[in-house]
This record gives sequence, C-alpha cells and structure tokens, in this order.
Amino acid sequence: MNVKVTVIERIQNEKLDMIKFELDGVSLEFANAFRRVVLSEVPVMAIDEVIFLENDSPLFDEMIAHRLGLIPLTTDLKTYNLPHECTCGGVGCTLCQVELTCSVKADLDGHIVRSGDLQSTDPAVKPVNDDIIIAKLQKNSSMVFEAFARLGEGRDHAKWQPGQIGFGYTPDVKIDSTKCAKCPDQCIAARRCPEELIEFSGNKAKLIKDYWHTCSLCEECLRNCPQEAIAVGSKPNSYIFTIESSGAITIKEIITRAMVVFQEKIDEFLGHLENKELFPL
Repeated sequence: MNVKVTVIERIQNEKLDMIKFELDGVSLEFANAFRRVVLSEVPVMAIDEVIFLENDSPLFDEMIAHRLGLIPLTTDLKTYNLPHECTCGGVGCTLCQVELTCSVKADLDGHIVRSGDLQSTDPAVKPVNDDIIIAKLQKNSSMVFEAFARLGEGRDHAKWQPGQIGFGYTPDVKIDSTKCAKCPDQCIAARRCPEELIEFSGNKAKLIKDYWHTCSLCEECLRNCPQEAIAVGSKPNSYIFTIESSGAITIKEIITRAMVVFQEKIDEFLGHLENKELFPL
C-alpha cells in the first residue's frame, strides 16, 4: 500500500486549530476506521461529576452539570491516565482527575457565570475558552460548586471527543473542451459553479489549478452543461479529511494518538491470528 498525504489547508490560531488534507492510497474501510478512532478513542479531559453547594440560578443542577461537561478543557495526555488504567482503580486521584471549583455571588446588577469563573487545581487543565456562558444569576444570588474532570474517550460520551472529523471523496472532474465550441459566447456551467472552479476563455472551458481542494462534488456544472462536456467522478482510494480540534489537544496530538491506537489494534489482531488455540492449523 503506497500511502500519500497532501496537506491542503492548515489553520492554527487562538480561535481555530484545523487541518484539511488528502489521504491517498487507502481503502474506504481504512479511512472510516481512522475517523472512528479519532472520535471514539483519543482521550481528553471533561467534567464528569459536579457537587452543588449553592445554586440560585433558574436552571436545575442537572442542566448546569450537563453544560459543564460540554466545556472543552485543555488536556495533558502525558500526565493523566484513563480511570480504568490508573493505579487508583478509577476511584479518583491526582493522576486521573482534576478538581475545578466555582464560587460566584452576584451584585445588584446580577452576574453571568462563565467558564472563566472555574478555578482549576492544575493550571494545565482549564477551559479552552473563558467566555462560555454557564448560567445567569439575578441580583444577590450565588452559585457555588465543585467539579471533577476526568480523562475519558468519545465512545463513552461525546464530551470526551477531541474535536470533529469528516472525510469525503477526492473529486475527479474532466472537461472535453472540444465540445465547448458549441457554446461560443458563454459557459453556463462556469457561471453556475458555486466555487467558481471553471474558467472559460477562447471558446474553451478548463478547471482552475487544484480545483479538487474546494470542489464539493455538487454536480452543478454537470447539470448546467448542455453539451455534456463535463464528467464528474472521484479519484479511487483517495479521500479528503477535515479535522478541527476542540482546543483540548492539538491537531498533531489528535492524529499521533489516533495512529498509536490504530497500530495497537492491528498488533492485537495479529496476535490473535498467531494464537494457535484460537486458530489451529
């Protein structure tokens, strides 16, 4: 298998950590397995337990606890263990969980409790964004609680997903320019393409360079070419991935951890095949 990766777009700033790339030379099953591993088996920290001491907001404790669980937290994968792999047996210790506290009292103007009001015992584990609204307090009301964040995996709950990932087929569009002479004045397909990927000049239509980076295979050009000069398809064994991190860990950590998990699964499978008790010759 000759696998090739081509980076199409990379954005990394305070607001967004995203990568778009082409993965060529793999089967559809491999591509989907990689997607599932990223979503379900790359661990991150998330609030899993909340103890309320005061809650004067109009929201029930359960609703606030649900909101807290969905707040992305920065994660240090080298320091913390999954609860079932920790030496404490999952009871809870400094190696598998972090405590975050919140103590807010509104003044006469009221107060909006935000993720920035959470105080963590570990500076390395804190909300990715300080402006996520948790609840609104009326004047002279208060909210006090203790929360415990644990390392977890997306297969147990969506709050432990490290981000979002999706993939599609790599576009393969061809234009027979010899048929374009029948449309000397204009190319309707070029005008109708939502991404403006077709150029028309000298009675000939052609695709712009690297059109496949943004083509969505909508087939709008195909439907609007009266001469049937355009063929829309996909490149065999080639897929375009888009991965966006929640901010808990970086894109590099997501991909690296996913490939480690992937390799472990393959090694485990090969180990079963070599087990003569399960597969006698």
